[in-house]
Amino acid sequence: MEFPQSIPHFSDDREVETFFRTMLGLEYIDDVHLHREWARGKKPSARHVREALEYLLRERPATSTQWARLTEVSFWEDDRLYGYLQGLYDYFYGDREDPPVPPDPEEIPPEKYWQ
Repeated sequence: MEFPQSIPHFSDDREVETFFRTMLGLEYIDDVHLHREWARGKKPSARHVREALEYLLRERPATSTQWARLTEVSFWEDDRLYGYLQGLYDYFYGDREDPPVPPDPEEIPPEKYWQ
């Protein structure tokens, strides 16, 4: 199950793929606050990340499983993933003051224990 290539700029702008794969990946996801000013900037890649996030939120083309394969961060459910991405979007481009809290990589949601 490959990450959806329909996401704008994911395939044609290396910085967009790097942002999702690395900056929202397991090693750096706790540091998204360091990228807020960049995301609000005028560089084409910053605009491309915004357009990709808008598409993700509007179309919801990626599953939480696909996301976990790309980033090594498991949200366990699509709704949790898209809740996080909405919080990230609001933090980068809206009036949210604090970045969203990523899932704890060690925590398995209780409802997933028995599945």
